[in-house]
Amino acid sequence: MAPHALLIPLPAQGHVNPMMQLAWKLVSNEFFVTFLNSDSNHNRILTANTPNSFFDNIRMISVPVEIPPIDTLKGIENGIEALAKDMGPSVIDRVIQEINAREEENKVTCIIADVWMCFGLQPVATLHKLPLAAFHTSPVSLFAMRYFSAHLVSLGILHSDGIAKEEKRMKYLPCMPALHSGDLPWLWAGEYMFRKGIRMGEEIKDIKWVLFNSFSEIEAPVVETLAGLSEKQLEELALGVEATRRSFLWVVRSDLMKGSKAILPAGFLERVRDRGCLVSWVPQLEVLSHPSIACFVTHCGWNSVQESITMGVPLLCWPHFSDQFLNRTYVVDVWKLGLSFNANSQGIIEQGEFVKSVEILLESEQGLEIREEAKKLKIIARDAVKDGGSSSNNFNLFVTAMKRQPNE
Repeated sequence: MAPHALLIPLPAQGHVNPMMQLAWKLVSNEFFVTFLNSDSNHNRILTANTPNSFFDNIRMISVPVEIPPIDTLKGIENGIEALAKDMGPSVIDRVIQEINAREEENKVTCIIADVWMCFGLQPVATLHKLPLAAFHTSPVSLFAMRYFSAHLVSLGILHSDGIAKEEKRMKYLPCMPALHSGDLPWLWAGEYMFRKGIRMGEEIKDIKWVLFNSFSEIEAPVVETLAGLSEKQLEELALGVEATRRSFLWVVRSDLMKGSKAILPAGFLERVRDRGCLVSWVPQLEVLSHPSIACFVTHCGWNSVQESITMGVPLLCWPHFSDQFLNRTYVVDVWKLGLSFNANSQGIIEQGEFVKSVEILLESEQGLEIREEAKKLKIIARDAVKDGGSSSNNFNLFVTAMKRQPNE
């Protein structure tokens, strides 16, 4: 049985055409494709394309989509919201159910959706046990600008509406060329699209595969940056961990683990094998509760921050996107529970910076003050969930309210 891909383009010409090219490529690799489109685009494609052998394995289906005129900023917002309703997750869920009910031997096996059609789609894919891939039809650089836009706001480079604080030409990301403030890619569509782009970046972080209509060689620095632990950054981190001469537990995502061993510094694993361990997953709360844990190098996700606070473990903060920069600000500047790393001009945290931060946290007077604050907040956090504590009281109020009968 051939794999069956459901393709969901954004119903706009510049997005539909690349998605159709992808459909043909999949067919040439022995896929069966269902191509879901709006009624108007569906009819246009059928009229414009002469039937050929590729269409034997591409089923064209459509749903009614009522997109208002988009000749104004408000029209753009209304159009996006119309898509969310007419081609949103509930519609996709129904389409998958209908296909699978109709074709017992040819059920959908994966979903590939335009990045702008991925909002809320991961739960649908999970419900049907299908892998989900996002397809970005524009340059990787544009995706990077949107992906890191929240970071630029947190750094004070952009206002919260996406407008640059200074009208000048500058490098907004180390991996990209300088860009004038008036050429930022979201300005044409206003604050709504800027905030929608931030949300898109947040949605994408949970999707394993992102396909780009580009090739690595022409946008290599951006591709490496989006890959997360780039080879250079991974090398610097490994050498920094080694140079601390301290015992460590390093958690590397399973999808990066296979490649990571090939790009770690030569002989690294052998040199640290008596004091270090690399794994793909740990029960984080149990690890943080162990008395031998002196500090936690973290991306500052909120769950990680709260678990560290609860266990009294100071943090070394390495945020990447979304709320992580805000969380880092509270950890470092407000609660005084940790330190930040300072990246170089290429956005790399060098091994020396890593070693310096570890030594400050674990050996200096400043580090002692941070560790003492961590102990204090640990007590406060645990008291909050005890009987009579603030969190316990609030939860009990909620439970009591939920138990009341409707007529009370």
